[in-house]
Amino acid sequence: MMHKLLKCSDFGVDCPEEFRGATVEEVLEMAKKHGMEAHGQTAEQANSPEVMQIAATKTRDEDGS
Repeated sequence: MMHKLLKCSDFGVDCPEEFRGATVEEVLEMAKKHGMEAHGQTAEQANSPEVMQIAATKTRDEDGS
């Protein structure tokens, strides 16, 4: 099964956290939660157009191999 992958480092942060899920929306929700809990982002920052753009362009398919 193909999964989506997004890395915290994709947002320019020195952090090894990776997010995997079935859909882009699922990975984005995990990334937003992590940003708020681990990096002190506000909900407004986590939902900013910049974050949405990075997530849209950096989320990629991962075939598990």
